[in-house]
Amino acid sequence: MLRKLSGLAISLVIAVIAFILSYVHPSFEALAISIILGMLFSNILEERRFLDEGIKLTIKVFLPVGIALYGTQLSVRALDPAMTPLVFLTFIAVFTLVYLIAKWFGLRNNIRILLATGISICGASAIAIVSPLINSDGEETSISLIVVMIYGLFGMIAYPLFANLLGLGIKEFAFVSGTTLPMIGQIKVAASTYGAECVETALKYKLLRMSFLVFLVTLTVFLSRKEGRRIYVPWFIAVFVILAVAVNLLKMDRLSEMSAPVSRFALSTALAAIGLSVDFESITEEGIKPLLIVALSIAVILSVQFLLFQIVM
Repeated sequence: MLRKLSGLAISLVIAVIAFILSYVHPSFEALAISIILGMLFSNILEERRFLDEGIKLTIKVFLPVGIALYGTQLSVRALDPAMTPLVFLTFIAVFTLVYLIAKWFGLRNNIRILLATGISICGASAIAIVSPLINSDGEETSISLIVVMIYGLFGMIAYPLFANLLGLGIKEFAFVSGTTLPMIGQIKVAASTYGAECVETALKYKLLRMSFLVFLVTLTVFLSRKEGRRIYVPWFIAVFVILAVAVNLLKMDRLSEMSAPVSRFALSTALAAIGLSVDFESITEEGIKPLLIVALSIAVILSVQFLLFQIVM
């Protein structure tokens, strides 16, 4: 019993710390902090096998709950349908480009899928949701999450600088930041340099991107399936889709508000447990290739967006 409780208790403590830190600054993502703190803690221990049972129990309990409840966060009822085509095309372009360039660089299939997912949709949350569907291990999840977080933090600082240099207006910058930065907090910080109107518009683009997660879940399961193996849909994904549909068809704003912190905390706890199972040496094997892949992909996307702005303007 003590062996099970130790891994579970440490994961919960890490999640609480990450949750508190996430309120310090908008750019701090609880899920990303959780997995990093988990790795830091486990790698200072000389012996960590006593955590294994608790880690497995934590992931088994908290990851499905977090994923299922996350469906309530995909409400797009208040968004302008006219936004959908351009945002969807950008999402498809980002996912495809990251995936294909990662394949060209020779990255493992699971890492390709997770990188493309995290960059194209909603960062850590999307990676946490897709990871169990493709049976990714802790190493693959950690690499993808850390790379996406690093890109987001860099983009949060660099986007406004380049936007001023290139003379982008509020509408253009709202579209760029809202469709390519991975996490909501990073979008808020970057867009705030252009004012409240830019933040509001950018977040609308971001919320629309998040709604594509339902579509992406199906795509990633297909991309990761083994030849001759039947496609299996876990119960928590079925609940996730049902809740996503329900909050958009019915007025369930109260449910969305109440479940948001529960979902984030459950996912943070699960990712803390995943971090506890990862060895630092194993995540350095890929080197800087994942970062280069993301940088190259986003550079292409941003260049195309800028050219389109010049044509339209």
